[in-house]
Amino acid sequence: MTYAPPDPRAFIARIAAEPCCAAITAGTSVDAALSSRAPVLFILRGNGLSLTPLVRRIHEAGKLVAVHIDLVSGLRQDRAGVAWLASAGVDAVISSHGQLMASIRSEGMTAILRLLIVRRSQLDSAVQAIGHSSPNVVEILPGVLFPSIVDRMPPFTMPVLAGGFIRTESDVRAVLNAGALGVTTSSKALWGDGVA
Repeated sequence: MTYAPPDPRAFIARIAAEPCCAAITAGTSVDAALSSRAPVLFILRGNGLSLTPLVRRIHEAGKLVAVHIDLVSGLRQDRAGVAWLASAGVDAVISSHGQLMASIRSEGMTAILRLLIVRRSQLDSAVQAIGHSSPNVVEILPGVLFPSIVDRMPPFTMPVLAGGFIRTESDVRAVLNAGALGVTTSSKALWGDGVA
């Protein structure tokens, strides 16, 4: 039987219900993430060849999995790489490459466009990238800055995640109060704590 990932709306609803997602590297912190309340594990680094059994473990624990196609070794940032992730049972794919969003969506997975914003001038290009690629979710990095830049951004038509340098409950509250759907964090103390 072939695994079918949840509809993007269901993926988003899981995060809305428990907004702290676990950002991990494959093989590191997996057990802690699996035993936490984090609804989604974001695999940011690792060996692509070992993903399939890891994805299976994550699903057996009742969680969803998102894989960063740009950072996991052995994966290509192209349509074939996206198709391989779909066949491995991945629920969502993260990429900084807007041109991959259509392929991700066509495979039935949730498309997450990751935007690194380190200068004000990057906000305009970020908005254009979102418009051209139509992701299901946008992830803003560094996430800890999201509350201070959200008023400079146009309203998004899709949910926003904030990732990077989010270490405390007050960071999480600030990001959520600024309008983000949730956070991705490597801080184990925050995984699934339901901070609101």
